[in-house]
Amino acid sequence: MEGSILWRMCHHYRGVRTPPEHLANEFSTRTNLRQLLLPEASYYPLKHVPVIRLEDGERELVEMEWGLLPLWWKPSAKSAKRASFQRQCFNAKSETADAKPAFRDAFKRRRCLLPAVEFFEKDHYFSFTEKRPFAFAGLWERWKGDDGDVLSCTLLTTEPNAEVKGVGHHRMPVLLEKQTEWARWIDLEVTERGALEDLMRPKKDGVLQVAPAK
Repeated sequence: MEGSILWRMCHHYRGVRTPPEHLANEFSTRTNLRQLLLPEASYYPLKHVPVIRLEDGERELVEMEWGLLPLWWKPSAKSAKRASFQRQCFNAKSETADAKPAFRDAFKRRRCLLPAVEFFEKDHYFSFTEKRPFAFAGLWERWKGDDGDVLSCTLLTTEPNAEVKGVGHHRMPVLLEKQTEWARWIDLEVTERGALEDLMRPKKDGVLQVAPAK
């Protein structure tokens, strides 16, 4: 099951290879460097990833588990452990995220950014010119467990542009390139998808560089 899910979804990306303080500066965020320990720059579902959220009116760079776990989740026969649920929720379709029970509350109140330089689909890496940093449009949640709070996230997907479709994949992440796009996506005063619809469209054909994985 897991293998088939990973093959269909956006499941691997590379982050910005820079110290946390430089990453925070790139995205105009604050961060607690003592708590942010992200030695790797290659990320997969269920691993800890760097996430930018709006907290107390300021951008904050924090670690989260990649695979969203909603506040209401409880162990069940179908998903006895949280990881089994999170494996189903590391991507969210942008077309339906505002309506699906697992994502709709976060879509309204807890949108976030996942910094990256390239993403992986069907044995190819995709990036912008000179691998300049961008952000995935994401959602985040805080789940309260017996051992403390768990912060988790998901990234949104959309229809593929020509480059992604060209390697045979049917979805691509929602990519945000500009400071203005980052600010709009995490603006907590925006709660309806209509004001965000243009941000969730596929990138224009021809803007992504494609490189086969070595």
